[in-house]
Amino acid sequence: MVTRILKDLKVNSDRLSLEWVSAAEAPRFVKLITAFTDRIRKLGPLGSSEDLDLEHLLVKLKAAKMALEGKRLRMVFGRQAKYMKEAGAYREIPPDHKLHTELDKTLAEETATYGLLLYLQDRPRGVEELAGLLNLSSDNVIDRFKKLEKRRLVAPDRLIGH
Repeated sequence: MVTRILKDLKVNSDRLSLEWVSAAEAPRFVKLITAFTDRIRKLGPLGSSEDLDLEHLLVKLKAAKMALEGKRLRMVFGRQAKYMKEAGAYREIPPDHKLHTELDKTLAEETATYGLLLYLQDRPRGVEELAGLLNLSSDNVIDRFKKLEKRRLVAPDRLIGH
């Protein structure tokens, strides 16, 4: 899931390393940490080697975190866990399975919705500006805004030009 999010955000996948190390493998741990630290130093600060605007990247990362903590994604994860238990499939769900597609769609929708919420917290913004920041259509921005407004998460005056 983390690798999918980083890919969607266009963050270099070399910024993530997942390794299993036993407590008895101290020399291996030191080697892995040293190699990872060297790799990150070569990449530079977050977003720099990817040519990404750090401010916008941080909003997108926070929106993804909020999406992962939210109810909708937990429900999809629950359906995936149930499927895996019933099917006896304890590896990744096949990419063409409907649950895999549902997860991708839900993650994208929730990340965009929370991104909209975050962008509107600091100041009112225009529909076109938000559409560009979130890579959405203007109509999609307006629809998401109306849902947030209905849930009383944003004030009506936060969206300009709708």
